[in-house]
Amino acid sequence: MDMETAGLNTGLSRRGMLAGSGTLSLLSAIELAITPAHAADVKSDAAMLKVFEAMMARISRVAETAFARSTAQYPNARAAGLLHILNNISLGLSMTLHNDDPMNPDLFHYFDPSRKQGGDNSDALYLGAPIDGRQEYRVRGNRGSAKHISFTTVNRGPTPWGGGMGAALFGRDMKADPDGNFELMLSAREHSGNWLKLGPDVFRLTIRQFFADWENERPMVARIERLGPPAPPPDMSADRIMAALDETIGWLENTVVFWQNMIDLFRKTPNQFIDWRKITGDKMNATPGGDPACCFWKVPKGKALILRTKPPQCEFWNIEFTNPWWETNDYRYRHTGINDHTGVLEENGELIAVVAHDDPGLPNWFDPSGHTEGMIGRRWMFADTTTSIETMLVDQSTLRKYLPKSVKTITAEGRRAQLERKRNGLYRRFHWF
Repeated sequence: MDMETAGLNTGLSRRGMLAGSGTLSLLSAIELAITPAHAADVKSDAAMLKVFEAMMARISRVAETAFARSTAQYPNARAAGLLHILNNISLGLSMTLHNDDPMNPDLFHYFDPSRKQGGDNSDALYLGAPIDGRQEYRVRGNRGSAKHISFTTVNRGPTPWGGGMGAALFGRDMKADPDGNFELMLSAREHSGNWLKLGPDVFRLTIRQFFADWENERPMVARIERLGPPAPPPDMSADRIMAALDETIGWLENTVVFWQNMIDLFRKTPNQFIDWRKITGDKMNATPGGDPACCFWKVPKGKALILRTKPPQCEFWNIEFTNPWWETNDYRYRHTGINDHTGVLEENGELIAVVAHDDPGLPNWFDPSGHTEGMIGRRWMFADTTTSIETMLVDQSTLRKYLPKSVKTITAEGRRAQLERKRNGLYRRFHWF
């Protein structure tokens, strides 16, 4: 599942999201116990440090909440949860301070190998910008060559990523010149060519790029500008910084409870893929252009989980593997996902993948990286049909007994080459050289 569409169209408040999970009383207690530090008129060192100390205490309570909500109680998971919280401070500040001005918007990336949450996708590059539905904007640049692209507007709402999706434009429908150069208008009034309609509740633009061939597909190069008279950017004043810190911590509080609540929906049926729309009861709640399914995986040491499916004909497909905090493990060095380019199919078109704590010698391996539970998401984008994924939990020592004798294998050298191709692709995607 990816972040902003994972709960945005539910139409529920944060309390409403928790009403059926048995965690409402916990959230109510948290909300009553935490009083945000007020940043206004903090001038002296002593006053500022007192406010900052209160903020740090709130972050500590966020960690306590995370530990109380997660069922992953082993040290690796607990430490990963603390790292998850601290890494996401940077993401929160990107939205509350560094890129929060819709009068002077810039595109910024949400996730990277160290900053992630909410079912982030190792095949993806997510970009966003603050916008105001009363203004007009232009995005222009070169679309690159990512396998799947979407532009969506997001309305305000109670989840960590806002409310329901507004308008959408997909790469397959974009108008561009032969070199890939494009221009997109965002406004309330209609425009010819590429256009996204803005409504009064819109507050963010999100651009998704899904890469299949990491080494060769090029990321988009683009910028956004607001049309109309120039507006001075806000000052980086003490009050503004302190207010943004306060808002970011509130966002962290929401984030931890919200995503653990969403994982609760799947914990009841471990190692089974459930259609997202079916389990949430929300017919609109899905990745734009796709119909995702998710699985809460639970694989003790010594066990292996076999996944078997025949991916449908579609624009793009992938299966992403994440830890107990619904974030990918370090995909610079670990195998955390497969897609329609990297996945190795059997001669009959079947995909056989395995979650195993030790390398099973099969090309489609999900590496738990020391974890024993987490989430798996699958996307079929613009698929002709929807195919299911069958699963089986077995002893890893007898894994081959449950697989076809002709199942494809991989050597240690082949595994190293897999990772090297991924690293090459990441350098291209994130412009590291």
